[in-house]
Amino acid sequence: MSLADVRAALQAELSATPEFYDFKVLHTEREGSLWRVTLEPGYVYAEGQRPGQASAQALLDDSLDGASAWWGLPAKGGASVLAVVPEEDQLVLQNATTPPPGPDHLIRLYPTRFLNSVADAWADTAWAEQALAALPDLGQPEPVVGGDPLNGAPFRWLRPAQRQALSLVRHSSAFLWGPPGTGKTTTLGVLLAEYLDRHPHARVLLLSTTNQAVDMATIAVDKALHKGRRESWRPLVQRLGTRFDAAAYAGREHLIPTTDHELIARLARAEAARPASRDALALKAWADRVAGLRDDLRASSLQVLRRCRLASMTTTRAAFTLKTLRELSTDGEPPFDLIVFDEASQVSLAHALVLMPLGRARLFAGDPQQLSPVLRSSDREARRWLGRSAFSQMPRKGPSVALLDEQSRMAAPIGDLVSQMFYDGALRVAEAAQQSPQWRAERERAFGDIPPTDHVHVHRVARDGGWSAEARGPVRRESAQAIAAAVAAALQSGDWRPEEIIVLTPFRAQRALIRSSLQALGLPEAVRVSTVHRAQGSEAPVVLFDPADGRQPFLQTEEAQRLINVALSRAQAKVVLFLSEGDLSNPLLAPIVHRQRLAQDGRAVVPLLTLAAAAEFPRNAVGRRVSAGRAVGEVAGISPDGRQLWLINERTGLQQAIDVAFWRQRAREAAGTVAQ
Repeated sequence: MSLADVRAALQAELSATPEFYDFKVLHTEREGSLWRVTLEPGYVYAEGQRPGQASAQALLDDSLDGASAWWGLPAKGGASVLAVVPEEDQLVLQNATTPPPGPDHLIRLYPTRFLNSVADAWADTAWAEQALAALPDLGQPEPVVGGDPLNGAPFRWLRPAQRQALSLVRHSSAFLWGPPGTGKTTTLGVLLAEYLDRHPHARVLLLSTTNQAVDMATIAVDKALHKGRRESWRPLVQRLGTRFDAAAYAGREHLIPTTDHELIARLARAEAARPASRDALALKAWADRVAGLRDDLRASSLQVLRRCRLASMTTTRAAFTLKTLRELSTDGEPPFDLIVFDEASQVSLAHALVLMPLGRARLFAGDPQQLSPVLRSSDREARRWLGRSAFSQMPRKGPSVALLDEQSRMAAPIGDLVSQMFYDGALRVAEAAQQSPQWRAERERAFGDIPPTDHVHVHRVARDGGWSAEARGPVRRESAQAIAAAVAAALQSGDWRPEEIIVLTPFRAQRALIRSSLQALGLPEAVRVSTVHRAQGSEAPVVLFDPADGRQPFLQTEEAQRLINVALSRAQAKVVLFLSEGDLSNPLLAPIVHRQRLAQDGRAVVPLLTLAAAAEFPRNAVGRRVSAGRAVGEVAGISPDGRQLWLINERTGLQQAIDVAFWRQRAREAAGTVAQ
């Protein structure tokens, strides 16, 4: 492990990331001072590839928020991207210098390349050496001395594991592992409210991966301060950045610094006026103007940072403003006592490490069993430093790790499925939820012909999905139409509202097909249709999951396991999977079906020890429900050499190998003992 390795990883990822994209416009309309631009979903030119080689749908996501837009026809102009609406293949532009182009013209986007700022930080050798030196602390943290321990006394409703998590701040590096529905954000809010109160001179930097996640975490801290009657600290919590959800801060305006709003507006207008790269003189003048405004903004941000006790922002902004954050230190010591990385499983190891020297202690909150950092490069070092998070260094157990093990989102059968498949059975329904009649009633509702008590349902489709050259991705028309019919029936019954249903699929091509199937039936746009990657952090009473084509190699990877976890765990009352015979060849999807089938198996369990005593063993075990030690399940077959049985475990749905010779020997020993 060396600085050269990290720098090579960053360069490999930067090389794999285009500097700009050209999209083809379908339609443009004005909305007040804004412009809504609808793009042709099948066309994009990414720097370094042929036009149309990729689909616009593969690129339209939150990473383009804040991008600079430019066009040359019919008149040169520019704007900044206020928002991306992937579901509609649309851009919302602000501060446009001329009207954006119309149909069949091109619009160029320059994405914000935050990785440049991470690479710049690693290029600073003195700082990079501090960052790399922090790596061993992740796996072997040191105790932090000083300050009163946190006990959560004002919050009597905390669950045992949540209360235990409050002790994490006593370690130089710690991990708050929050599986879905376990109240990770609430726990984090209580922990930080307690920390601010018990350590009245401490300063905290709260980071998360998206603006929505920063908003949720910041508001969770403010709520905990209010409920804990610590009103004096609330104005000293400040949400930095301009892309916050203003509606979320109604009644909490004290969390937003207002002194730099006009400066931010000037910067946005300047960035939107970026000239073409080929006009070197104009580009240089533009870059100087933007740099000057950014220096002014940095000075303004520095004032806010110096007067607040907890500053929250995105990890992207922290990388961009690292110079400002470093300037908060006046004595060579870290400027923050505690840095919190929320949704840390999606923050690359290189990104986290380069920010770690800002704090005396670090807390990583998230779930390593959910989605990992997005990576474009296939380079080995890039996968090591940018494709993994700090959770890859987490100790297997110990006081620096707290696993929240009670969830109150998923009905028990859904929660048990998720627990057994992804958390080794550690996750369970919270006691308070189990005892709540209202909680149970909300999770026992019929959905079409699926009865209230059927929480995990497999809808079998006859045809397998396949790759579509036209759609540039895997599609399956039969499941898209079946989903549309199921949603239509549920809404027509009057028992369900559109916002209570979410449709998930791994592939953008299938997402587009499902959307068009819903539109063909005249269904409301309030029914959410999303790729799984965009769904992390959301939840709904009903989740309809369509893998489109389970035979795709991507859906058989470690990352696919995380993706399926996210898909299943969004559901509160019901998860409906649309699966074909081909999908059952997928080692991640087949266990779900096996588990459902075996859960209804009423046959008596035969001890494998009994069967092993017979001469026809192991043939006599095939197809039977057996117990082998703690494992109970159905024997699916025998290995070609006859040395192993294949047992489908009814608890996990997974296939496991059983050694034939071992059980024969045990049967002989048992017979010998009886004879004696």
